[in-house]
Order: sequence, then C-alpha cells, then structure tokens
Amino acid sequence: MIKSFVALALAGTLLGAPASAQQAQQRQGVLGTSFEMTLAGSDAATESAATEAALAEIKRLEAILSTWREDSELSRLNAGSQLPSASKELREVLQLCEKWRRQTEAAFSCRIGSLIEQWRKLEGSAELPDRPNLRRDARALNRLDVKLDGAALERPATLQWNVDAIAKGYILDRALEVARKAAPRASGIRIDIGGDAVQWGTPAGNDGWKVAVANPQSPRDNGNFIATLQLKGQQGIAASGHKTRGVRVANRQWSHIIDPLQGWPAEYAPSAIVVAKDAATADALATALSVMPIRKGLDLIERIDGAQALLVSDGGRTFASSGWYDLLVPSERHDPLWANPDAFVIDYEIPTVDAVNYRRPYLAVWIASAEREPLRQLLLLGDSERWMQEVRTWWRRAGRADTGAIDGFVRPTRRPGQYSLNWDGRDDHGRGVAAGEYILCIEATREHGEREYLEIPLALGDKPLSINLSGKQEIGKIKVSYTPGAKPR
Repeated sequence: MIKSFVALALAGTLLGAPASAQQAQQRQGVLGTSFEMTLAGSDAATESAATEAALAEIKRLEAILSTWREDSELSRLNAGSQLPSASKELREVLQLCEKWRRQTEAAFSCRIGSLIEQWRKLEGSAELPDRPNLRRDARALNRLDVKLDGAALERPATLQWNVDAIAKGYILDRALEVARKAAPRASGIRIDIGGDAVQWGTPAGNDGWKVAVANPQSPRDNGNFIATLQLKGQQGIAASGHKTRGVRVANRQWSHIIDPLQGWPAEYAPSAIVVAKDAATADALATALSVMPIRKGLDLIERIDGAQALLVSDGGRTFASSGWYDLLVPSERHDPLWANPDAFVIDYEIPTVDAVNYRRPYLAVWIASAEREPLRQLLLLGDSERWMQEVRTWWRRAGRADTGAIDGFVRPTRRPGQYSLNWDGRDDHGRGVAAGEYILCIEATREHGEREYLEIPLALGDKPLSINLSGKQEIGKIKVSYTPGAKPR
C-alpha cells in the first residue's frame, strides 16, 4: 500500500504580505522527495532555526519508521520475532495502523509488507502471481492476533509491517509540533513533503493557506489543477492515486496500491484527496478511499469529525463529501442555485406489480441538459452490471462512459414502496448548474417485466416548481418539488 502523493502546491504568492512575514525554506532528498516549509510572522533567524528543528525531527523519525533502511527500528522488527525496547513513536504508528485497519474494515492496513514485496519482485516479469493464493495470504494476515501493548513488540512470523501509507503523515504532524516550539511567535506554519502537507494558523495578510490540488488523472507539478483549497487552523492534506507509480507485470501497468483483503492491486479504483484535522489521518484515509467503493468511502468520511474528501473515478467523474466545497476558495465554489439541500426533492414510487415471477426493478434517475446530455447521476438501484445494461437509455447515455463510477451512486434494489431523494444543484463535476432548462430522467426495467422511461422537463430559476405525474407500470407516482431560496454565501 505504498502511496502516490498527488502534487499539492502552495498556490502562488500571497499578495500584500511583507517579505519578512512569509518565507519558504526548501530542501531536496528529504524522505526521498522534496521538502518545503513556510512560516508567517517570524524573523529570518527564527525561520532558519524552526526549519532545521523540523528537518532534524524528520531525520530522527525516518530512522525509526523507514521500510527502505535496513538499520531502521521498523526494519529490525521485521527482521526478527520481537523488539525488546521499542520506541514510543514506533508503537504509536503501529497502533494508528491498527486503528485505521479496524475503522476502514481493512481497506487500510500496514500488515501487507509481504504482499507488497511479492509485487515488487515481479517487476518486469511476464507472469502474474497466483491470485487465489494471494487472496488467501492477505486474509490470513488480516486475521492475525497482533498485540502491541507488551513490554517488547512481538511480530508473528508471517507478518511484515509496512507503514508507508501513514508514516509520512505522522512525521509531518511531529515536524509541525517541533517547528511551533522553535517559532512560538509565528502566526502560521505550513510543511509540505512530496505533496502531502500539514498547516497551522494562517499566512500573514490572508484568509487561509491556499493549496492547489492537481488532477489525479494526469498530475503535473506546475499545473492541471482541479481545485484550489483555502485551509484554516490546523489541517493535514493528502492525496492518493493510481497514475504516477506502480509495477509493470505481464506487460501491464498495475497500481502500487494493494487491496489488503485481496493482495491484488486496486483496479478501476478512485483517486482521493483528503483534508483532515491532522496529516496522519488524511494520509490513512486517502489510501483507504483509493481501495474502497466510492459510496462506502464517502460514508466513512461523513463519520469522521473534521474530514472532507474528493474522489475522482477512473473515468474522471468526481464525488465529494458534504463539506468539501466549503474548503474551496470563493471563486471556485460554483455555488448552486439553491442553498437548502431540501430545495429540490423527488418523491418516487416503486409500484406493486402482480406477477408470478416478480423481481425488484432496476431504476436509474439522472438530470440531463435540454439536449439530453447527462449532467448529474442521482440514483441507480441494482446489483449486477449485466442488468444495469438493461436500463438501456441510462446505460447508453451515462453508464458505460464511466463504469468505475457506478458504485458512487448505486444502491441495492428496493421493494415496492414510496421513496425520496434530493438534488443539490450540482453536476457530476461539483459545479453548480445555472438557471435554465433541464430534464429529469427516470428509467426502470424488471426481469420478466417491462421497461419504462420518463422525461420530465424542468425550468429552474427563481420560481417554485411542483410536478405530479405517474408512470404506466414499472414507474409509479412521481412528485417533483423545487423551492428556490437564498443563494449560499
């Protein structure tokens, strides 16, 4: 589960800040990548001292946590059955690993060092590993009884720890602590190591740290950004994607991110950008979300205080947590026409059908432009890609274009009854739609049954809208309510 750190860069010069109030210190070869530290409100001597203190802390922790150095404390644990006198830091990182393994249902795990090593050894090989054996090994590793609270750290014989997916975040958090102590009068500090970052306070003369987020589909160090964030207080940010690193095996490029329950590189998986209260949390979540189904990953983010995320499907469609857009700089928020999440509501019915071989219907609901181009996927009920393709209008216009994104909005089929969903006024890329003409599309199909498709024209603007209609057989009663309110600030 080695991470790919999508480029995150300080978005330009902060205008109006005196030169002495905003200094960036840069180094190369720190944790094998670039290091940048920016302090606000400090003199040159303090900036230099804080930078050197942070670098010393990073070097100290690297000697403990590195999986690449044979003399690191972690490597010594992996080489033997136990470590009699383990450091507090190694224990803390392994405990964090186990915490996030449990909380993500093993989408994140540091137990997979041996699986990662198997793929590394196959670099350039013409043959793939035996998939069933890898799956068996992966699940056996997940079931191991691991104890981290003894006087000595003990390691089961089959377990090789790899903490790369959280170590950089942990080190960033500790480096920030050291820098704050060395520069107690600083008004803000930001540390970036290879694209993952942590920041505290605010830069001088500005409302927050501006961070440009590179497109994980085609990251560039100097552009192709998909968002600019404005972060305040103490927050960590991390990104994980599948495009920048990996292994080539059997004449194919494979992701470097391993599914801990399969032992296999993630396929058609989303990329993730995560903001959290600390860098270690952001680090772990970004990796987990690059393995989990999109909807499950977003549900996890919603349960974690202070965490927000943007997921990008393999086909480029974006899915955001509820507070992601609030992190954007004002010019990029693309606010929708309505602020109230209940301003646009669709009540729909799955009707009762008297049939001997009744099967619950597959149902797709989406918003299209007046020209019938899909703009926003709202709902898909189904459990098989084969039958999703039978929702033919939806599949032809929207589904087949990005099959990797389907799990972002798919739900299990439902029994007959009344249901409700809303639309937040954004398209599939997070942009608020403008006033104008749109189409609400609803399509249902049922095994041993019929197919039905409805198009409901929508005129969206500053006037309320109320529509009531009913399908003929597979679609029941439909009620659309649009109550525009004040625009969000």
